[in-house]
Amino acid sequence: MISHVPLLCALGAGLANTVVALSVKAAQHSRFRPSRFTALAMIGAGAISGIVAGLTAGSWNNWRLWALGIVLGGITYGCVTLMLRANRHGPPSLPWAMANLGLILPIGLSAFFLGESLRGTDMVCLVVFCGMLLAFVRGTTHAGDVQRGHGLTLMLLLATVWLLQGTLMFGFKLNAFLPGDINRSALTPIICLTAGVLAWLDEWRQPREAFQWRHLGWSLAMGGANGTSILLLLVAMKLPASVAFPIIQGVSFLGGIVVTAVVFHERLNLWKWLGIAFGLGVICLAVRR
Repeated sequence: MISHVPLLCALGAGLANTVVALSVKAAQHSRFRPSRFTALAMIGAGAISGIVAGLTAGSWNNWRLWALGIVLGGITYGCVTLMLRANRHGPPSLPWAMANLGLILPIGLSAFFLGESLRGTDMVCLVVFCGMLLAFVRGTTHAGDVQRGHGLTLMLLLATVWLLQGTLMFGFKLNAFLPGDINRSALTPIICLTAGVLAWLDEWRQPREAFQWRHLGWSLAMGGANGTSILLLLVAMKLPASVAFPIIQGVSFLGGIVVTAVVFHERLNLWKWLGIAFGLGVICLAVRR
């Protein structure tokens, strides 16, 4: 049986990621520079996670904690930045789909390195998940949403987003294997601090640009949702990776697609609706595991 608290946290993390998807697309739509958007968003995420970590018992004084947090912070910055760039060449559903497809990587790595067992239903879940994404990508192609002449650039960006997001998910799973006296909530502010520093360094080296207050709301929305999602994900990691990631990414994928399609008027054709139906199947299979 699946524990109710980690399960609810997995669902909550997926819903928080829906806000992340909307914020990322809105930032690109309003021509918000990726480095500035990420820097401000990480301040918001770091503030939320820092308060929670400060109220949680446990030690921060462990080099493994900081090493893992710094590596994951760099990956977080790269993933957000590349998703923003990918959104320039096609609809938001494509980079969001590839980010959620990253779930396959940590499930495989957890089975190989951590000895987590795989069941027949897990394989069915992964097949259905892949079917969801393939159907949606096909629907996007039929809708003509990809900018002409930018196909190769978009493919490279999407492949990199997939690799970074999958590695990031596996890194969260490794947090459960740190020494027992570690403050496990401390991982999130370390990640946000690292990503924020990298983003500010990138912003500092670029030409000066006047700040627009209308951008601040999307940064704070992204930061708050991202910080909340990471904290919930850390609790959800008490579940096996083959359960937690399909739930989180399934809810995240479906929510991100539907919300961004409604707000930014992306067409949902028959193939895209088929992908959404597959997504509902993923959630049902994962919950019934």
